Amino acid sequence: MQSRPPIVGRTGDLMPRSPSQPARRAYTLVEVLIVVAIIGLAGAVIVPHMLQAGTLGIQAAGRIIIADLLYAQNEAIAQQRPRRVVFDVANNRYQLTDESGNVLASAVAGGAAGSYVTDFNADGRFAGVTITGASFNKTSTIEFDILGSPSSGGTIDLVTSNQHYRISVAGMTGRVTIAPVP
Repeated sequence: MQSRPPIVGRTGDLMPRSPSQPARRAYTLVEVLIVVAIIGLAGAVIVPHMLQAGTLGIQAAGRIIIADLLYAQNEAIAQQRPRRVVFDVANNRYQLTDESGNVLASAVAGGAAGSYVTDFNADGRFAGVTITGASFNKTSTIEFDILGSPSSGGTIDLVTSNQHYRISVAGMTGRVTIAPVP
């Protein structure tokens, strides 16, 4: 009968550690407290800036207008028919229409009665946001042709009590950008 050699433990095995083996590295309480303090300080500085009155509302309004402009442009290309975005500055709203002026039906019933009408006064997400101007070659309507090109370039101005953003549509390409207005 042959005897088996003894089992020798390797580092990482669940064997008792001898005094000559180095201890495994872990985070100390001081290191954890420093990380928590840095995160707390960053939160105390950044969060109030993000939550200024109207900041989230005007950013949401800008995003929804850009999304609807791009949707109208893509819809014109897909359907091979002109599509318009008609801004009603006096009533603080806009709508997406076909070439005859009929409001487009919305696949997502987020607008009024399932149509592409966005009313900033009626939608709580945009509380305090006002469309102060929409100018596309001296009109408040932008039309995209069957190739997705806009009828003309122009701008849409959004304002809250302390912020002003301008959405710009390039005349030839239809590229949409947004920037704060100082």
